[in-house]
Amino acid sequence: MRISAHAKVNWDLFVLGKRPDGFHEVDTVMVRVGLADRLTLEPCGKLILTCSDPTLPCDDTNLVVKSARALAAAAHRTAGARIHLEKRIPSGGGMGGGSADAAATLMALNRLWHLAWPIERLAPIAAELGSDVAFFLQGGWCRCRGRGEIVEPLPELNRIPPVRLWLILPSCRVPTPSVYKALGAKPWDQTCRHRILTGLQEQIRVQLEELVNHKECKGLLVNELLAASQAVEPRLVALAQHLEELFPGRWQMSGSGAVHFVIPHMGMKLSGFEPELRKRLGDPLNVIETSTYAS
Repeated sequence: MRISAHAKVNWDLFVLGKRPDGFHEVDTVMVRVGLADRLTLEPCGKLILTCSDPTLPCDDTNLVVKSARALAAAAHRTAGARIHLEKRIPSGGGMGGGSADAAATLMALNRLWHLAWPIERLAPIAAELGSDVAFFLQGGWCRCRGRGEIVEPLPELNRIPPVRLWLILPSCRVPTPSVYKALGAKPWDQTCRHRILTGLQEQIRVQLEELVNHKECKGLLVNELLAASQAVEPRLVALAQHLEELFPGRWQMSGSGAVHFVIPHMGMKLSGFEPELRKRLGDPLNVIETSTYAS
């Protein structure tokens, strides 16, 4: 059995404050993209994980193993499967690669073990594994609240055509705990409220129309972790400056970084952009052309 684990980008990200449990209350719209890891699973008497990336552990610290054991415990069965993980999503980039793998493992083992559990039954397990694992069970466009585990699908946005994206993958990594520490968010007392879901889909649809059809759209894409990530990794400051010069208002960082994304306007070619950015930065980076993925 094979299953793809698609990455995500945060279309926007607002941090409402730090909660008493130590987590941060967020309000973010996320969307899956075409870039994906791939998992291959087959029956086995015990749990075995291998990975194409030799730098990643294949023991109980890996989210794939954790999700398999969590589902087995919930189903009161042995965690038996041979799983191979082919990594394509950069680790520590803010694209949810580990969480995507965890969600894909839950869905694949749900079929391999003939459990036939609905997503609603898998979601609590996903929420325990990580803040955004539950999002990857849904996919497409969603608004996420809480620490990211409260997922609200945005079906109207899933009906629009795929949006072209260029993913900018710097060589540096930014640890998420360090970013939130640098943010220094005030305690969340619930006076700073979440956005009202009604009208949010139409707002983003209009934003997409502006971004695709116009050359400059400042202020539409917001990530309140950007400055904190730049404080943790100063090289991201230069990246942001160059992106703003080349694509004013048409770029943003995903999650806590370090991956950034650009929404190119119609007719813009990646071949004319990538050499210029490499020349400006002088830093090894990868640039990937992809699109939003609503399926």
